[in-house]
Amino acid sequence: MQNMIHRFSILVNCNLSDENSVTDRQQDFEQFYEDNGFIIFPDNYTECREAIRLVINCHGAGGTVTTDDSQVEHQALTQYLVANGYAVMDVNGLPLEYANKNGIDIRNNIGSPIAIRSYVKAYHHCMDRFNLKPQVFVHGGSMGGISSTNLVLSGMIPVIAHSAFCPVLDTYNQIFLHPWSDGLPKIALGKIYGLDTDLSGEYIYDEKKISGYNPVKNKRAEVYPVPVKFWHCIDDGTVSYGITKKFVDLIKENGGVADLRTFPYGGHEPQLVGKIIEKPCGISVFQGEQIEIKPAVEEVFIWIRNFT
Repeated sequence: MQNMIHRFSILVNCNLSDENSVTDRQQDFEQFYEDNGFIIFPDNYTECREAIRLVINCHGAGGTVTTDDSQVEHQALTQYLVANGYAVMDVNGLPLEYANKNGIDIRNNIGSPIAIRSYVKAYHHCMDRFNLKPQVFVHGGSMGGISSTNLVLSGMIPVIAHSAFCPVLDTYNQIFLHPWSDGLPKIALGKIYGLDTDLSGEYIYDEKKISGYNPVKNKRAEVYPVPVKFWHCIDDGTVSYGITKKFVDLIKENGGVADLRTFPYGGHEPQLVGKIIEKPCGISVFQGEQIEIKPAVEEVFIWIRNFT
C-alpha cells in the first residue's frame, strides 16, 4: 500500500446540556452533525499481517481537517511517523455545519466535549475498519495540546503515552484572557459552552460550564494517567511556557511521569528550532522526498519509540 490516505466522515452529537440548571424538562438531546477525519497508512500496512500502531495527531488552530486535505498530513512529524511504520489520524473536532450555524470559526475546536466526542468516534471508526493495535499514542500542537490532553484525560480510549508541542492547557488564562487570532477561540469558548454575556456583550467566564475540559483545573491531571512530554520555547508569545511548566511540575510532584523539553528560543514553533539532523534514527524519506527533521521532531519520534 503506497502511503494511502483514507478520508472519512463521522456523525457527532454536538448538543451540550446545561447541567448547572435545575429543571424537570429534558436536558440531553441528540443533535448530530458530520465531522471530517483522515488516516494515513505506511507502506507496510496490510489487512492480513501484524496490526500497526496508530498515532492520533491533534492539529492546531492554524489548520483544519476537510473532506480533501488536512494540516497535519503535511507536517514533518506525521510524515516521519508514517515513513517508519505508524498510521496517523486526525479529525477536525468541530463539524462545519454546526460551526457555521453558531458563528464559530472552523479552526477553533478548543478541545471541547464536541472535539473529544469526534476523536473518540474517529478512533472507533478506524479500529473497526483497519488492522490497527487498539492502544494508541496521542500528540498535539498548540490548540491540539488541549484537544490531546482532554482526550487523554477522558479515559475513553486506550492511550500509551502523550506528547505535544507548545500545548494550550488553560481555557481561562490562554483561550479566554489571551486568545489568538483576534479573539476567535474566545468566541468559540463562549458559543460552545453557552457562556453568559455582560451588558456590553462580552462573555463572562464560568469555570462550572467548562467543567472537566480545562486541563489545569482537572483534578485527574494531577495524577496523569499516562507518561507525558511537552516541547515548548521559553519565548512563546502565543501560548504561555509558564503554564506548561506548572502543569508538568504538578504531575511530577504527584509521582507522575512528565517531562518538559525547553528551548531557549523559537517562539511558537518548537518543531522548527535547531539545525536539520543529518543522521536521524528513523527512515527520513517520505514518498521519495527527504524530510527535514529537526530536534523536536526527532525527540517526539524517540519518545514514541521508547514505548513501542
